[in-house]
Amino acid sequence: MKVTELYPEGVQHVVHNMRAKDQAEVYATQWTDNPWEFGNSILRIGGGGFVLHADDGEPIVCCGAMPMWNGVMSIWMFATDRFDEISLSTHRFARKVFFPYLDEIGWHRLECRSIATHDIAHRWLELLGASKECEVTNYGKAGETFYLYCWTKPKAETQSIPV
Repeated sequence: MKVTELYPEGVQHVVHNMRAKDQAEVYATQWTDNPWEFGNSILRIGGGGFVLHADDGEPIVCCGAMPMWNGVMSIWMFATDRFDEISLSTHRFARKVFFPYLDEIGWHRLECRSIATHDIAHRWLELLGASKECEVTNYGKAGETFYLYCWTKPKAETQSIPV
């Protein structure tokens, strides 16, 4: 598996070939269902995003973290139907590269909203150590229910020490 930072052709390829459950989840929280506009919004996020490729070079996954405010980030990912080919490598990437990268940036809360019907995403988030914090009803633009998953550090690790 090859990993790069976000780049236009890779992002647009994944966006235009997203698996159905990812499309349902993504477009439920966008102003428009236009894939070009969604791809461009991902590219505007800037740093903190990656494209993961199959061995043949095809972009398969886009993932990243968007700062919400200091110490709190929203984690996101979407993939094509070829995800199963690199799912184990993607999991290793998350554990060995992505989460350590987030540790360097400094966080005390990571969160991810996932549409209630995306059971594959829920299992994967839990395998990565996320906890299902709550159900968010009427969250999608057509009233879809989402689940809020999160990772949190103990409060003692996030408070500054007086000098």
